[in-house]
Formats: sequence, structure tokens, C-alpha cells
Amino acid sequence: MRYYEAGTKGSKCVHLWITVAILLALGVMTMRYPVEAIMSAGMIIGIGLAVSGVNHFSTWYFFGMRRFIIMGIIDLIAGIVMIAQPGITAFVLPFVIGLWLLTAGISRVCSAFWLGGAKIPGWWVMLLEGLAMIAFGILVCASPLVISLSVMMVIAWVLIASGVLAVIEGFALPN
Repeated sequence: MRYYEAGTKGSKCVHLWITVAILLALGVMTMRYPVEAIMSAGMIIGIGLAVSGVNHFSTWYFFGMRRFIIMGIIDLIAGIVMIAQPGITAFVLPFVIGLWLLTAGISRVCSAFWLGGAKIPGWWVMLLEGLAMIAFGILVCASPLVISLSVMMVIAWVLIASGVLAVIEGFALPN
């Protein structure tokens, strides 16, 4: 029995159709309620930032890089606030992301120069990453509402496209 035949007797991949329904519903709901989608995304990002903050503290602890303390504090505080206040998060999220991009970019640029001074090859890749993060951070802070709504619309279209492609996949799989 092939892997795609398992569990398909009498149905054509029921799990696939459930996935289609969920993806299409999420995509349409994201388009219909973009502010609520931003609030949900804010909570998820808040959890990610809190975990990132803890990671920065461990980098500081194990490698002695003091600049990671500041990033850890910023990420941890931002993460906790985003989780605790989803309404405020929807409004402030673009600024938080913009400021995070700026501080992370500055940290990357400083680290790149430190790596370059230590004659470590490839330091310039981190420099380019840091400069790109700074540029995007400025862009996000300059027009936060447009960025937020644009991101939600892109996510909505990706969800809908994934649902449509899952339908095509369902018909393409053998009975």
C-alpha cells in the first residue's frame, strides 16, 4: 500500500478537504477582519519575542556578549506586553516590529564590524543583513497602518491560494 492510499478507502483524502476548508475560511476571515487578524498575529509574535528574549539572555550568559542583554530585555518586555494587551498590540504592532528591526539591525551591524575586526570571513553578510533590517525598520515605522494591512492581505491571499491548490492536489491524488 502506498503512503497516499492509507486511510483513503471510501473517501478521497478527507483530511485534505478539512485542510481546504480551514485554509479558505482563514483566508476569507483575514480579508474580512484584518484588524482582528493583526491582533491574533500580535499574540503569536508576542510569544515569539518572549522566547527570543530568553534566547538573547542565554547568548549573553554563555558567550558573554553584553549587547544581547539589551535585545533580550526589549524582546521580553515587548513579548509580554503583546500577549497581555492584544488590543493595544493591534495598534502598536507595526511600531514594535519597526523598532525591533532597527535595534536588531544595529546589533547586527555592530556584530559584523566586531567579526570583521576579528578577521572572520563572511562578516559582510551580517553587515548587509543589519543594513537591510535597519532600512525595513525605517520603512515600517514610516507607514505602519499600510504595512499592517498589506501584510494581512498577503497572508489572506496565501491562505486562499493554499486552499485552492489543496483542492487541485485532492483531485490529482489517485482514488
